[in-house]
Amino acid sequence: MKTLFLSFCLLASGFLMPVNAHQPATTDTTTHGDAPAPVAAVNLTMFGRGIYPGDDTTYAQLKTSGFTTVILSSFYIHSNGDVYSGDDHKEPIIHDGKYVGSKEWLQRVASLKQAPSTVSRIEILLEGRWFNQPPNTYDYIQDWYDASKTVPGIVTGIGTNSTLYNICKIFKEDIGVDAVCIDDESVYNSLSIAQLGEMIGQLGMRMTLCPFRKTEFWKDVICRSKPGLIDAVYLQCYDGGRNNVPGQWQQKLNTGLPIYPIFLCRGAFSNCGPVHNSKSPADIKAEMIRFRKDYPGMTGGAIWQLADVKSYIRNNCAVQDPQSGRAVSVSQYVTDLKNSLQEGLE
Repeated sequence: MKTLFLSFCLLASGFLMPVNAHQPATTDTTTHGDAPAPVAAVNLTMFGRGIYPGDDTTYAQLKTSGFTTVILSSFYIHSNGDVYSGDDHKEPIIHDGKYVGSKEWLQRVASLKQAPSTVSRIEILLEGRWFNQPPNTYDYIQDWYDASKTVPGIVTGIGTNSTLYNICKIFKEDIGVDAVCIDDESVYNSLSIAQLGEMIGQLGMRMTLCPFRKTEFWKDVICRSKPGLIDAVYLQCYDGGRNNVPGQWQQKLNTGLPIYPIFLCRGAFSNCGPVHNSKSPADIKAEMIRFRKDYPGMTGGAIWQLADVKSYIRNNCAVQDPQSGRAVSVSQYVTDLKNSLQEGLE
C-alpha cells in the first residue's frame, strides 16, 4: 500500500474538508427511516437489467440464487425530472415527483428480501450516457444540484422540496432500496455527486460507486463524501475496463472500501462468444483467483447482467459454443455464475 497521502478537498462553499478515503465505512449517516442493509460479508451481486417489470418466476429464482445483493438496473433521469427504466423507454417510473410505474414490480422487488431468500440488500443503478448519447442523468444532476440555478420545470438544489430529493425519496420509500449506485461514464463532476450523496444519506440510504476509468475522479468523490455514506465500489472489469484489477484500484483510490470486480457474462449483446470481454463461469472463477492474489482482502464479485443470462439461454449458447458454459436454463446459469464468484474466493 502506498504511503497515506494527506490532502484536502475544496468544496463549493469555500471551506476545506479532509480526505475521507480511509475513514471506516461503518459510520451511520442515516437521518430518515430505517437503516439500510449493509453489504454482506461475502457479497455476491447480480445486476438486474431486464427485470422491469419482470415476472414472478425470475424474482423467485433470484431469491434462491445464492446472490446476496441485487442491483436494479439501469435507470435514467430525463430533462423534465422523469425517471425511466432502461427496460421501458416509453413509460416513466417517476413522473411529476410521484411513482407511476408498475405496481407489480414494486411487489416483486419487495419480495426479494422476504424469507426464505439469500438476498439481503437491494440497490438501484443510476446510469448515465455513453459515447455520443444525448444528455441524461448526470448531466442533469450537475445542472440541478445547485439551488442558486434556475432550470425551467425543475426545483433545483438538494432540499426536501427539490426534484432530486423527490426522486431519491421514491427510491427509498416506494421502491425500498438500500443504496444508490453511481455509474457516471461521461460527466465526472465530483461536487455534484458528493452533494447528491449527502442527500441520499439524509434519506437513509448508502451510495455505491461503479467505475471503469478516471480513478482520480472517483477518489475525489470518496474524499468529498461523509464517512460511512459510500460502502462499496463495483469495478467494471469488461469492455472499457477490461484491464482493471481491483487491487490496483484499491491502491489508487487509497481506500479501505471493499472493491468488487464486475464481470460481463457470456450471452452479452445476444452473443455466445467473448464479445466486449465477456467471460464464461470458468473464466470468471480464474479471474477471481488471479485478482485475489494481489488483493487478499477481496470479499465478493458481481455479474452484469440478468438480461444477458436470459439471452445466453435463449440463444442455446451451451450448444452453440460449448466453451461458454454448460447451463441450459436460467436458474442453472445463475447458479453457475454465483459459484464462479464464490469458488474464486475460496
